[in-house]
Amino acid sequence: MQLVLVVVALALSGCWAGLRLAIRAKGEARTLRRLNATLEARAEQRARDLQTALTLAEGQAAQVEAAHRAKTEFLASMSHELRTPLNAVIGFADLMRLNEAQDPLSHRQHQALEQIRAAGARLLTLVDEVLNLADIEGGRLALSVERVDPLLVARQVCDALKPMAEAAGIDLREPPAVAGLAARADRERLRQVLTALIANAVKYNRPGGAVLIEARQSSDGVSLSVHDTGPGLPGARLDGLFQPFNRLGRETSEVPGAGLGLAVARRLIQAMDGRLEAESREGEGSVFTVHLPVAVETPRLVSASPVPAAALPDATLLYVEDNPSNIVLMRHVVAALGRIQLHVAETGPDGLTLARDLRPDVIILHINLPGMDGFAVKARLAEDALTRDVPVLALSARAAFADIRRGREAGFAEYLTKPLQIPALVEALSRALSPKAAPSAADADAA
Repeated sequence: MQLVLVVVALALSGCWAGLRLAIRAKGEARTLRRLNATLEARAEQRARDLQTALTLAEGQAAQVEAAHRAKTEFLASMSHELRTPLNAVIGFADLMRLNEAQDPLSHRQHQALEQIRAAGARLLTLVDEVLNLADIEGGRLALSVERVDPLLVARQVCDALKPMAEAAGIDLREPPAVAGLAARADRERLRQVLTALIANAVKYNRPGGAVLIEARQSSDGVSLSVHDTGPGLPGARLDGLFQPFNRLGRETSEVPGAGLGLAVARRLIQAMDGRLEAESREGEGSVFTVHLPVAVETPRLVSASPVPAAALPDATLLYVEDNPSNIVLMRHVVAALGRIQLHVAETGPDGLTLARDLRPDVIILHINLPGMDGFAVKARLAEDALTRDVPVLALSARAAFADIRRGREAGFAEYLTKPLQIPALVEALSRALSPKAAPSAADADAA
């Protein structure tokens, strides 16, 4: 009996233990289900939060992109609106310079002319700096890197800045020649950089000071230094020179500027795989040095002097332009050149008709024509057997990198930007009218 009771007790104990285990397991299962449900709810909430954040980020990114596009379009539009009147200001000033030998100016008139030209050049520099900074920050900087003689570019910049230096009483000395100098750079961007450096060396110099330019070439690269004899800066303040809009406390100075030139210059040089460095000592002046990669190939020879007007051949030029002041300016410029017959059309369709009737040697086509714009006119010219071989030069106040690239892709022989520089126009016409630029009329007839 006792044995039976023991067995029963053990059985009951086992059942109770099993029941306890079952109850515990069931409770733990409920706990796990609750935890799982909680985790799933948290995961779903996290997913919803992430989706909300992603949607918000996408919306903000779209807003930023829209704002960026609006800013870019605004800058391009403002550039166009500023360059169009500048074309007349700088163009007529250059024209008066060109005609000064035949129609001399008094000393006061000459001084006034140089002031007009210098002010126009300063405004153009500011427009270029703002556009360049916007393109750099927007990742749209397009470069045309080639073999360049930086001394040639420096001499051209010195020629352009001589009136400014003379007015300030600064001795701006052209750099001594260095044989075989060749760097890899974008010629136009290098010109902008050197213009900023040399103009600053003139502006921030002492009365009666000097600006010296020297170049060196080694196996490591090409360097070009601009020395001034100004008041200098302490070394601790040099980095601030390259920050946009930072004029180092000179905001109220009589020296004009927006604090953009050096910031843009450094970024342009860096984009060309180069460096822009500064050294300065208080009371001793400053030195800005551009370092560029060396060009391995022999640089092509380029004349340091602009093409003289007398070197242009007899030719017929068709100018398609709707702005009256620009037309008047072009008539005066062509009259000064002497050997070119000018015809003008004020709309795209009229330009196409005249191009077929005249079969000119070269066409200058304004891009922003009303109705049919310059790109549409160029496409129609290319489709016509009578006009497809005529070299066409684009002329536009839209000077952003994207605009210039679009002009090249459209097949224009040159893309000239306003304000139009008369030496640049003469050189572009010389290239377009060279025997290799376009076939003769006889060749076209034979075709």
